[in-house]
Amino acid sequence: MKFDQIFKRFVEHGAKLKTISVASCDLEGVPNSASKMLIAIEPPNAVYFLDYKSTRTYANSVANPRLSVSFMDDMHFLGYRLTGKGVVLESGEDYKKARQKWEKRLIRYEADRILQRVRGEYSARDAENVLPKDFVIIKLAAEEAAMIRPDRVFRAQ
Repeated sequence: MKFDQIFKRFVEHGAKLKTISVASCDLEGVPNSASKMLIAIEPPNAVYFLDYKSTRTYANSVANPRLSVSFMDDMHFLGYRLTGKGVVLESGEDYKKARQKWEKRLIRYEADRILQRVRGEYSARDAENVLPKDFVIIKLAAEEAAMIRPDRVFRAQ
């Protein structure tokens, strides 16, 4: 598959994904992987997610901006990964737009939880609403994409 086809899969799944896995590495080569709250996936190659200045991912992305984000399509048992350069956003137009998208997601998450409770389904009372508000946003500019299948064949672009 080509980059744009794999990125399209990210976009297609983006509305259903709450979290993505983010891999980073410090300057000594010590790896880190952590789940992060997804904000948006925007063509042609941008992925926005929440982070905090106290995390290893944040420290690594400041020292070494090469990041990798991934998710697993459980239904089809396929993994997708994007790799590129991360930029920390704390202000500016990109930050404002991403923050607005995050706030819309929060409203949707709360509405979904209310509907679950009305239907008698389990729903966490506190979830994204209890996250500290002093977050930063990291924007990944994807340069490479890969799809991983369990057939041991690695497909990258």
